[in-house]
Amino acid sequence: MLTSFFSNSRPFHFIVVSLLLFAGCFFNIINDLNEATNYDSIVKLLIQNTMFLLFFLLLSFIIKKNRLTQSNSYALFLFCCFILMIPFFFNDSNLAFSFFFLLLALRRILSISSKKNIEKKILDASIWITIAALFYFWSILFFIILFIAIIQLTSTNYKLVFIPFVGFTSVIMLTSVYHTMVNNDIWSFLEYKDQISFDFSPYYSLKIIIPSIFILLSGIFAFVYKSITISKTPLKEKSTYWILFFFLLIGIILIVLKNNKNGSELLFLLVPISIFTANFIESIDKKWISELFLWFAFILPFALFFL
Repeated sequence: MLTSFFSNSRPFHFIVVSLLLFAGCFFNIINDLNEATNYDSIVKLLIQNTMFLLFFLLLSFIIKKNRLTQSNSYALFLFCCFILMIPFFFNDSNLAFSFFFLLLALRRILSISSKKNIEKKILDASIWITIAALFYFWSILFFIILFIAIIQLTSTNYKLVFIPFVGFTSVIMLTSVYHTMVNNDIWSFLEYKDQISFDFSPYYSLKIIIPSIFILLSGIFAFVYKSITISKTPLKEKSTYWILFFFLLIGIILIVLKNNKNGSELLFLLVPISIFTANFIESIDKKWISELFLWFAFILPFALFFL
């Protein structure tokens, strides 16, 4: 039923997925009612839901614009289910803002392949990545993806590799001026850096380890499938999928580096995993397998709520 329902792409699907996300936010707020007033909870719910709706709008645009899946809504549905599996996504605002700006950067990076306004797209991407790093420092590693895209998609015009430094410097200068005017101390900004931690003990919790295993296994199967079939992908689309591969690899590095791990860091993996898993579902001949997988992804977030 779910396979058939999301087998095409319609605005109604976006509404359904948005309501599902809203329900997840609502359950998360109820769970934290002992820590906040009703008014604070309502405001928090609206802010969270608005933020994640922006994620969906951006992801939907990226998928359709670059034809990363067939005309279906599997990727959006899976992205929503993955988010609902880890309630800590809703509580780490810095990570959410960082991820939002990285999505904006990814949108510009993938559009470089059109060969139009390349300089502007590279500058925009570098600005978005730098802003993302202001919320979570290690997001700066996504500059690696930008440089790979420049080298891969712009042939021999290597002068373009200097543009990201312009975008980076512009944001740093404006932020430094702001900190100087507000805090009267420019060094407080320049010395900012997230700590590194290799402590994965928070993953011992069932509420984190169960969805983490499901998401990672989905990613492994989808990654292997896409690696095998990428040779059959048209050359123009192949570069796009390679960028997503690197997005996944950098996301894994960010998970390893993040201090105070609580599962929310898995957010950096959800875009490529959702897209690759959707590609895998599209290719399955035995629909009962995809049906079972989608139902499990749908039920698991709400089952975890009662753990």
